[in-house]
Amino acid sequence: GAGRSVTWTGPGFARVLSGAGLRFAINNVPFAMDFDITIRYEPESLEDWLASVAIQPAGILSSQHCKNKGLSQEPHALPLPATKRIALLQTPVCLEPGTEYSVDVYFSQPSASDPKAKSFILIDSLGLIPRISSVENLCSEKDLDEYQKYHCIEIASEVGPHVLPEACTRLIVSMSARIHNGAVACKCNPQGSLNASCSKLGGQCQCKANVVGRCCDTCSAGSYGFGFHGCYACECHPQGSLSTLCDQVTGQCSCRREVDGQRCSRCLAGYFGFPHCRPCLCNGYAELCDPVTGACLNCRRFTAGSHCERCLDGYYGNPLNGEPCRPCMCPGAPTSNRYFAHSCYQDSQSAQLVCNCLEGYSGT
Repeated sequence: GAGRSVTWTGPGFARVLSGAGLRFAINNVPFAMDFDITIRYEPESLEDWLASVAIQPAGILSSQHCKNKGLSQEPHALPLPATKRIALLQTPVCLEPGTEYSVDVYFSQPSASDPKAKSFILIDSLGLIPRISSVENLCSEKDLDEYQKYHCIEIASEVGPHVLPEACTRLIVSMSARIHNGAVACKCNPQGSLNASCSKLGGQCQCKANVVGRCCDTCSAGSYGFGFHGCYACECHPQGSLSTLCDQVTGQCSCRREVDGQRCSRCLAGYFGFPHCRPCLCNGYAELCDPVTGACLNCRRFTAGSHCERCLDGYYGNPLNGEPCRPCMCPGAPTSNRYFAHSCYQDSQSAQLVCNCLEGYSGT
């Protein structure tokens, strides 16, 4: 509906907030035929999601094949169970060449335990699988029965290497050749692939570490830095990061508020005690502290101690009460060559300064 944001994060996975959506453009339909729509996804939480799928053609539909199968104006509801990774729309859609279609998909969590909490789902792709029964002059009834019997569509729509029954292989190869006007060259990305050859069925190339995509041209979720080595794992610290995903170029993980570092594995400057980072306690006399122990570093205004809570030797006062630390005049300042005391204090009755003199000196 109007007012809902349509967001797309670029290549790889799209990370979509509950209530937001994606718009996919389809403009390369080779023949008028029926398609099954699939969505490949991965929820970030253990709760089920729901997709609402609406398809709009840009122009007027002219094909006889699709004329009687007008596209439904109503969005299709597609459940995305947390335990699965691929969802197949039960109603086929008829698409034809020569027009562009926009597919708007909105994602929501119908039974979210905390409706206010921000939850995300990772969307890998929207797939169009031709319905074999609608490809003209291709198959016998027997072939179609076998295709249904072996669940060829479901198997073929899964990601990654899989063993297809011979009947499926034969039919999918024939259908693929018909749709693409013959065989298609492998398009393995030279940086992301182990070699130039791809699977004869589907064209999947052999990818290097942490690389995905049929042509091995994208970093998998949770990795970054596509190149000849493949991709590096993000390795975001589980307690310091908001997500397992990092920036696809720099590898920077998204850190919790008081956390820092590429992998979110240390406290920000001015905090200590990772992973439960809390502010340095220095009574206003220092900003930084030891990231592990919390001991204050570089106490100012002549203060000392792990929390800058006392005066330096040779100075007196009470920094905790806001009393500044003043030099002990015994008889000169501690920095002069006329200072002959260990320390001093102010007598509470007389307010007189009392020096703790070095041996051989007296305070009179």
